[in-house]
Amino acid sequence: MPALRILLSAPTLLILLCLGSLSCSEEPGPLMPEAAPVLASPSEPATAPAEPEEEPAEPGVQLSPPPPLSPFTPELVANLQRIRQQSDRRQDDVFMKVGDSSTVSRGFLECFSQPDQVDLGGRDDLEETAALFRRRHAGGRDSYRRTSRAAAEGWSARQVLDGNPPPLLAEVRAIRPRFAFVMNGGNDVEGHDPYRYAQRMLRIVELLEENGVIALMNSIPPRSDDAEMNRWVERYNQISWAIARARRLPYLDYHQVMMGLPRLGLAGDGVHPNIYALENRGRACILDEAGLQHGHNARNLLALQGLDQLRRTVLEEAPPPAPPGPNLEGDGTVAAPYEVRELPFAHISDTTTDGSQTIDGYACGEQDESGREIVFRLVVTEPLAISVLAVGRGDADVDVHLLEGEASGAACRERADRGIETTLSPGTWFVSVDTFSSDGVAHGGETLVLFTADSEP
Repeated sequence: MPALRILLSAPTLLILLCLGSLSCSEEPGPLMPEAAPVLASPSEPATAPAEPEEEPAEPGVQLSPPPPLSPFTPELVANLQRIRQQSDRRQDDVFMKVGDSSTVSRGFLECFSQPDQVDLGGRDDLEETAALFRRRHAGGRDSYRRTSRAAAEGWSARQVLDGNPPPLLAEVRAIRPRFAFVMNGGNDVEGHDPYRYAQRMLRIVELLEENGVIALMNSIPPRSDDAEMNRWVERYNQISWAIARARRLPYLDYHQVMMGLPRLGLAGDGVHPNIYALENRGRACILDEAGLQHGHNARNLLALQGLDQLRRTVLEEAPPPAPPGPNLEGDGTVAAPYEVRELPFAHISDTTTDGSQTIDGYACGEQDESGREIVFRLVVTEPLAISVLAVGRGDADVDVHLLEGEASGAACRERADRGIETTLSPGTWFVSVDTFSSDGVAHGGETLVLFTADSEP
């Protein structure tokens, strides 16, 4: 039998001896001293089972104010070049003006037609663009001084589209422009109907695009004469931004620039932009530090910078100066909603073909929503005041549904015909823009969806 090691304790040794044919009834002899227990080596400590790692929390939606001039990303530039290819009858050195009194004002761009009236404030790289549009190809005049048929004092977007042909198309046919400054809204706000405003502005952009004209969308100035009206200004500007973003068009946020100027860059009436005066003369093309403290001067610089980017990237096909934008995650279905990571957020879908057809009804309403739905998802980490607006084109009839926790009809907390304004608590939320149906017919169509938020709920 193999020798036993001393590490066996005395009782253990006794048992083994009994099994080895010794009589266990006999008196046992003296036992060997009990050996010390074997201890684990310090180099091999005993370890407890590892705790499962917690997954990092999903980041919440972020507030991301757009810059004054929208970035010329590869996606935006590709779309602008596509529009340019819509018509070879447009003149690349001509732009048109669409708007109201702030657009027909002599303070807007006219002074660029006279080089001796221009001070670029050291921005010599803009001179080539300023010179390009001095060519007298806009109905016998240069684009700066052309009196546009699509702009007049007191006009709203409705007047731009009224008539046969509408003034918008009359101006396109008269001067065959490649570009168009579009700034309606200053008078539209009086109607307190952002839904109708959005429909009209979408139509203006659509008509321009069909004719190979690239729209430069503009926000409208703030107002200091009426606080309530100024709130409508902000809402209308959100819509014009959403159209530009969803349609991949340049956006000039004139409003944002003016908010940083003395007296908001406004004249004494609190409505119209002011102009820098030098030797008792208005000098709207003085773009040095002193001149840019005034509304029209600031707008003229922003407009020229927009034209400069268009000349470089669209006409000369230079590489886009901005990196690619973030990819939109999801496909708008119940199974894979569009992920809203930043606010403001805008998207255009067609509810006759896009999204899914999964939810037919909602716990918060009795309407027949058996048409296709476009679903959005956002994660909220702190209370957030939010507004969602869905604008249907033509005969499209869509409703907005706010869902908590999951994308299902049972999770509906609120619904509305066109938009919802509410405060979201922390958690995961879904918005379903669903197509209303009647008599077995789904009333789908192109729909603009806009999400905006306030920084303080």
